[in-house]
Amino acid sequence: MKTLIVIGGGPAGMTAALEVAALGAAVTLINAEPIGGRATWHSLVPSKVYLTAADALEAAQHFPALGLAGASPMPDLPVLRARIAAQAQTWSQYQQEQLHTRGVNLVFGKAQFLDSHHLHVEQADREPRTLAFNQAMIATGSEPIFLPQLKPDGRLIIAPRHVGQLAAWPRQLLVIGGGVTGAEFAYFFNRMGSQVTWITDQPVLLPQFDPDLAAVLEQTLCDRGVTIIKGMAVQAAQAQGDEVRLELADGRQLQGSQALIAIGRRPDLAGLDLEAADIAYTAQGVTVDAFGRTSAPHIFAAGDVTGAPYIANWGQAQARVAVRCALDQPTPSFRPETIIEAIYTSPQLAQVGLIEAQAHAQGRAIKIYRADFSAALKSRLAASPAGFIKILVTPETGRIVGSAAVGERAAEILSTLAVAIAREMTVEQVASLFPAYPTLAELVGIAARGY
Repeated sequence: MKTLIVIGGGPAGMTAALEVAALGAAVTLINAEPIGGRATWHSLVPSKVYLTAADALEAAQHFPALGLAGASPMPDLPVLRARIAAQAQTWSQYQQEQLHTRGVNLVFGKAQFLDSHHLHVEQADREPRTLAFNQAMIATGSEPIFLPQLKPDGRLIIAPRHVGQLAAWPRQLLVIGGGVTGAEFAYFFNRMGSQVTWITDQPVLLPQFDPDLAAVLEQTLCDRGVTIIKGMAVQAAQAQGDEVRLELADGRQLQGSQALIAIGRRPDLAGLDLEAADIAYTAQGVTVDAFGRTSAPHIFAAGDVTGAPYIANWGQAQARVAVRCALDQPTPSFRPETIIEAIYTSPQLAQVGLIEAQAHAQGRAIKIYRADFSAALKSRLAASPAGFIKILVTPETGRIVGSAAVGERAAEILSTLAVAIAREMTVEQVASLFPAYPTLAELVGIAARGY
């Protein structure tokens, strides 16, 4: 029987271990922390607990339009902190029970390659051990980037992992970093009543996203009172008494009650000693092919450890392909164009496949089918008709190659189009689909039919 060792217990590692078990092979999962990885304990779960609360407050603003009267809810920080702790604990426990039920052998410790077929595992509560393997999967995730002049102290200068332990709402929050994490926290704290200034050294916000979507979010946040500073690096951050002072590249100084650093992430390769196993890597991550194989063909890698973009479903998809390849199961190669990227603000942003700016940069001819959210009755019933969806199609074949949407539940709406891209469907085939009426899912067909 083939055996496989998975290093890392986050979304990619979990998917890999469960896929191995489902295919009937023996699998050991090594993780240095409780199951769930940073996604469960430090980033994804805590932030999404907060964002769910922000979305509920957003929905409450529409209550009068829906015929509902009464006092609006107010944010309760102690309750939210307790909910973060409870959700992280129960989600981790659920994932661990999944592994146990499926016969996955769990080892808690820090793994290091001794050579291409042996791992040294340091365990906190017992003697170190050496594990032999004939195949392995690296899924150790990523860690936040901090610069010498921008380091958190956990009190006034914080990182996303500190947000779940806030003692009080920031009165004036300075968010540093113009990517997805910066966007979500700028939105959340603004919704909770903090005065937010959002700063990026890039000329645009969300540079990896469709510019039309990013522009909608930028305008929405500005209308809600968020101050946005673009194209300006932060030279230094200092805690002075009970406030934070930032020095910008142009000499300006900003002050706030707290600063949040969200300038990016990098693969976590610390302590793995990849050289011992002859595994090629760069500062951008472990080098893999379309099936997740590293330069050592019997060792695979998936998820954030292979580099950007650092999104959970991307790593999960990579992990499943890699495991099936490792166990000689039929599988197509990893197809990044089928992975939906989302930003969980309000409005929500999502994209899949080719985006319009990429098509123009590549000189590709495309036809765009577009519909406003107001074209769907469900949007009007929910009193949230703002937003739009666009579908990118090759003129010669009519095949769908990408889509982007901004508005309520945009990420879920694009699920149909991710399938369409994966199956190489045409816009006419999608136009013939009529989901339940009224639903937001109708927007895909409405856009495809063009009326």
